[in-house]
Amino acid sequence: MIWRLLVVFCPGIFLLTSIAAGCVSDVSQTPARAPLPGELLISQLYTSGALPAGGTDHYFSDQFVELVNVASVPLDLSGVRLADVFGSAGEINPGMVPDSFRDERPDEVVLSSVWALPNGTRLEPNQVLVIAHDGGNHRPFSDLDLSSADFEAYVESSQGDEDYPTVANLESVVFNGGLDWLMTVFGPSVVLLDALSPLDQQAGPFGPLPVVSVDAVLDGIDTLMDSESAAFKRLPELVDSGFAWVEGPYTGTALHRRRVDGLWQDTNDSSVDFAVGDPQPTRPFEADGVFGEPFVQLGGGAFSWEPREPGEDMELVAGSQGGWHLDVSLWFGGFGPGGVQLSYEAVDGAATRVSFPTQAELYEASVVPADEGWYRFGDRIVLDIQAPEEVLGEELILRVTAALEEQTWSDEVRVRVVDAE
Repeated sequence: MIWRLLVVFCPGIFLLTSIAAGCVSDVSQTPARAPLPGELLISQLYTSGALPAGGTDHYFSDQFVELVNVASVPLDLSGVRLADVFGSAGEINPGMVPDSFRDERPDEVVLSSVWALPNGTRLEPNQVLVIAHDGGNHRPFSDLDLSSADFEAYVESSQGDEDYPTVANLESVVFNGGLDWLMTVFGPSVVLLDALSPLDQQAGPFGPLPVVSVDAVLDGIDTLMDSESAAFKRLPELVDSGFAWVEGPYTGTALHRRRVDGLWQDTNDSSVDFAVGDPQPTRPFEADGVFGEPFVQLGGGAFSWEPREPGEDMELVAGSQGGWHLDVSLWFGGFGPGGVQLSYEAVDGAATRVSFPTQAELYEASVVPADEGWYRFGDRIVLDIQAPEEVLGEELILRVTAALEEQTWSDEVRVRVVDAE
């Protein structure tokens, strides 16, 4: 994360944070206050994982949670916490039994991992905030590009998670997991907690688990594996009297809070408050134009700008969830960045495309300012191959096309594909 010592104002969100906020505009100085229960709601929850695409069949890094301010005043979200609840989602494997602490501690919630929003986070009325599992472009493995999300759950302690440069980090309070914060694709239970209520502890199967009173819960949603998994409910009745579910793991389906007559429905019963649909994280509306001499230059590097000379080596990367790819970066200017559509591809010496189609839609929040223009990081060209030997040592032409207002600009670079060291 690249931090700047400045105050950043974005539509609906006020951050004393970083370039991840992306834009600067006037915002009301109405004093913000901490949210009361029912004022900050989970408006969308997507954790099921993507449909098979891009050469992989189990992609989950595109998970996200979307929050909405339904109060009539700005909310100060400093220290507000987001957590997943301990317990299985259902009989995922034969013989599994309910293991949550719902019956033992009916006035409390036993949690797994807990994250906090940074100080200075402010959300305007009727505005939303998107929290990503990983704040990057997940295409072509998923339809989602989360590089303009407001926050991501970066697990620095794992030394294996990726810190995306355009998205600010949540603060880790308690982490029980591996390389990153994966909520179960079979259906997690998620709660929003106030900033000040203390956390207790409960002995768990792999170590202590955080516990909080139901009085600390601002909102919650209980989701399970399917309609037959009611015995596995995790949340107390006081938080959620029902539960919801999607079509299954790796189906690319999300839960959307219903709206009735323009108002967000909140009966504390997820079985009626939420409906299944495609994941659709709210994005900033931007449509910038052409303002100078446009240029586009394609380079390498996942999170840094690395110019490439013709014929230079580029490492083939094995994706952690499948897919062999080449990390690319982009330097461009004279147009955008809001509303720019990027398309990437790789072709071989016979001009045959050897990659899956990869796109990105840019916003000011999803690029990094350069001395001239902007850098775009975190995109990848995923090769349509069965084994790395098909391309190692071969030369490929990598191409990018940027489109805006019926105009296009493009660049290409010839590289030799080599094995990662």
